[in-house]
Amino acid sequence: GLRIFTFLIAFTLLFLGIEDLIIDLIYWIRWVWRRCFIYTRHHYADEQLLFSKKEKPLAIMVPAWKEVGVIAQMVNTAATELDYENYQFFIGTYPNDPETQSDVKEACSHFENVHQVICALPGPTNKADCLNNILAAVLAFEKAAAVKFSGFILHDAEDVISPLELRLFNLMIERNDLVQIPVYPYLRRNWWSFTANHYADEFAEWHGKEVVIREALAGLVPSAGVGTCFSRRALTLLLDEGDGIAFSTQSLTEDYDIGIRLRQAGMREIFVHYSPRDPSLAPLRERRFGVQRRAGQVIC
Repeated sequence: GLRIFTFLIAFTLLFLGIEDLIIDLIYWIRWVWRRCFIYTRHHYADEQLLFSKKEKPLAIMVPAWKEVGVIAQMVNTAATELDYENYQFFIGTYPNDPETQSDVKEACSHFENVHQVICALPGPTNKADCLNNILAAVLAFEKAAAVKFSGFILHDAEDVISPLELRLFNLMIERNDLVQIPVYPYLRRNWWSFTANHYADEFAEWHGKEVVIREALAGLVPSAGVGTCFSRRALTLLLDEGDGIAFSTQSLTEDYDIGIRLRQAGMREIFVHYSPRDPSLAPLRERRFGVQRRAGQVIC
């Protein structure tokens, strides 16, 4: 019995290892092909393309439960560093979380484009439920302010947003319905922080390689739940499908669910790896041995 069990485990590991090997082979063959035949004829787009587009109105949606001491700092950092003017922050809080509400109210008093949303149900619910409440407030704001948002952006309270992120979304959302940028861990950990470092490695592998190949082979880009921008057409479809409920509260991975639903509806999804040439425009850049310049200062 132990021999059979060991054989089954070994076979499973072999099968999964071959699958990983295939992804690696496709990635490197594609990398060599593009390096030799694509970028010898076409140049990488620079940041001037980002600045050439007129700013369209964008909505940033941030769910917040027990984020006291975090959410206000996140909003302050974004509001002072984002190289973009035409956007509005909508932060979802809960009626039974007065501390976070107080933080958000303080942010609203400092920045006129920050708006607090109080969810109908006491928390914690799930992220999808909070996002549905936020989206309802966004649509109500549109009617009151006579504005139509071109893009709807997902972020979390602990996110550090690249200054050029909104300019990138502003450029890409014209022709795409789901735009995802890379998500990388910002804080460095000690080598013995195995859980945090495993999470960091997962995102590096996922957004450095696997999502790139998924998009190339199937055109499917799973949303990471943060750093994601939806087009107005995509949100309209999700609202129509869900009878006014865009984000599925029955799914623990509403971001994956949305990526699949949009792709099945024939919408265009794209994973954008965009690096400004000017290092001063990429304050999140990573400078260490073995990290290429374009990879190290990507908008993420």
